[in-house]
Amino acid sequence: MTADQRAFACLHLGLARQQAHRFARRWSIAVDELLGPAYEGLCKGAIGYDPSRGHRPSSYLVPKVKGELLHHLRDNGFAVRIAHRVRELWISSRRLRDQGLSDSEIARQLGVPLQHWLECRRACGQRPIPLHELELS
Repeated sequence: MTADQRAFACLHLGLARQQAHRFARRWSIAVDELLGPAYEGLCKGAIGYDPSRGHRPSSYLVPKVKGELLHHLRDNGFAVRIAHRVRELWISSRRLRDQGLSDSEIARQLGVPLQHWLECRRACGQRPIPLHELELS
């Protein structure tokens, strides 16, 4: 990185921290584990950012940081791959789960069959286990 790119990245450290906190809340992972990949995405974004194209820095940097966080989660975070649609259903259900609704009420409000909701809850309802913590026997 050039000195200008480093300075540009330092100006936007808050953006990387914000995305790391957002991912930490969403996936129940420690923020400290996500700051490194967030900063890496910020650095990659700082290297590729071209102000002459007319984009706001945040419009260019946020996707770079999110992409690096997603790569980190994919590569290091989960023992089992969960389909994107199932994860999105889980995320959509957060407000309903916080309200303490029953499984059948949640399924009805999400517009999915109860069995589909139960499978989603079973797949996503537990904290992801990093691969290095698994006991292999």
